[in-house]
Amino acid sequence: MEHIVSFLNDGDRTYNQFNIEITGITYPDPHYSVERKKSAIYCMEYIMNGEGTVHVDNEVFYPTKGDIYILPIGHHHRYYSAQHNPWEKIWMNVSGPLCDMLFQVYNLEGILWIKDLDLYELFKKFLTICEQKEVSTNQILQQCALVFHEIIAAISVHLCDTTIVKNIAAYRVKEYIDHNINDKFTMNILADIASLSPSQLTRVFKKEFSTSPYEYILTQKIRTAKLLLANTNLSIKQIAYKLNFADEHYFSNSFKSRSGLSPKEYKNMIIN
Repeated sequence: MEHIVSFLNDGDRTYNQFNIEITGITYPDPHYSVERKKSAIYCMEYIMNGEGTVHVDNEVFYPTKGDIYILPIGHHHRYYSAQHNPWEKIWMNVSGPLCDMLFQVYNLEGILWIKDLDLYELFKKFLTICEQKEVSTNQILQQCALVFHEIIAAISVHLCDTTIVKNIAAYRVKEYIDHNINDKFTMNILADIASLSPSQLTRVFKKEFSTSPYEYILTQKIRTAKLLLANTNLSIKQIAYKLNFADEHYFSNSFKSRSGLSPKEYKNMIIN
């Protein structure tokens, strides 16, 4: 069972920066399940009670009481309650340029799951505004846009104050790099893995690890090169080729700029 407030996009609407498709409360239902392919909206939900499972593309996580999850626009969403302890939650489905801007400005692109952040009162305030009968849709949208901004700002502050929640997309890319360090990487490949644009990935990766994906790749390749120099009989040229550097000269320059020694000098130092 659900309590739902929905909005039609009629011709009288002039406020176009923020749009509410539907909002409401879901009451415990062991059969509750929702699926959207390439979603046209952002979905943000606060779990009042219960537990369940969320899929965003290939990512899976398990929000429970006191958690918030954000399902990004343009991605595949699938989520359902645990049968033994189904969700009770308050939620909103929204879209518009204001949403895009706030997620970018507050560095929340790629953030899907926020644990232990009680924003029930703000979610309830949002729903209460939507339930008003005596005001126009434009007024409701303008008032709710301010509350939505409050929610986004509160999430951002919470993430700055805790290390519990990680940027799932950034860690997925880091893990891919670490497990495939011999490969040749491009930002387009990594962005696809993160389900973000290249610029979004750079922003969230740098926020999480204080370095860009490119610098992280180069650092990890140099670390791997040191292991190969110290523990194998591979030539410098072979190591450059194995790690997918453009050529031996570029590898040697990159190695020296980050370690203070050329590959040959480093190998001699290890041997001696």
